[in-house]
Amino acid sequence: MPKFCPNCGEEISDKVKFCPKCGADIDSFSVKKDEKSTIEETKKAIKIEDTKIEGKKSESTESDILTHKPNKLFYLGICIFLIVILFIVAPTKTITNDIEVVYTDNQTYYEKEPYEIQEAYQEQIPYQTTETYTDSVPVPVSVPYQTYETSYQNYDAGTGKYYLTIPSGCTCSSNRFMSDQNGIYGSLCVQLSCLISTPVTKYRIEYSQQSVQKERPVTKYQTTTKYRNVTQYRDVLKTREVMKTRIDQKQLEENWLLGFKTPYKLHLPIISGA
Repeated sequence: MPKFCPNCGEEISDKVKFCPKCGADIDSFSVKKDEKSTIEETKKAIKIEDTKIEGKKSESTESDILTHKPNKLFYLGICIFLIVILFIVAPTKTITNDIEVVYTDNQTYYEKEPYEIQEAYQEQIPYQTTETYTDSVPVPVSVPYQTYETSYQNYDAGTGKYYLTIPSGCTCSSNRFMSDQNGIYGSLCVQLSCLISTPVTKYRIEYSQQSVQKERPVTKYQTTTKYRNVTQYRDVLKTREVMKTRIDQKQLEENWLLGFKTPYKLHLPIISGA
């Protein structure tokens, strides 16, 4: 079952003797409660006595009122009340206790807070295109050249004539029987067949390497700037409430006869002599 301070109403533990908030002596309030009940009983007795007196006043005459003797219970209550005050308030002394006080304080601290920014970056984007290049290819070319063609041609010695000798490259292609210049009759060469060479121009096909412009598809890359969201962190100054404790000196009134303590606000310097 929770326990509360009888002075300020703060919830406290069953084991503490002083309130951590106001510093009140918890044990003294139990004694004070007994004293309070005694005072309440005294007040009730006085009230009853007053009621009886008022009733008697209404029934008695003025002379009876002047000669009325107070009830003994009334005087008894007054004596008890004075004795209680004497024992509670008078025999006290002021003492100082160190009390641990819990309080709230504002504390600043830094906290990492995320935020987003746009960051630029480079990316290679492929694209298709054509490029022109030079290639060497063989091309047929007609090339002229000089040569000789050989053929046989006949040469006749003429009527009544003959060839005494046969030139190189010739052969006798026809003979005839007739007398020579010496009158000797025999077979003489009257026709020669000679091999002759005639220069002619001819053409042959040759291949030469020539440079030719060609096109081919190629993949190229271009640099493009793009943007992306990037999360970064920054230090943000914040404030929070924290519970702290400190040691305060609290003045109390201690009854040196009964040993209980009361708050210093009940201090009576005239009676206690402080």
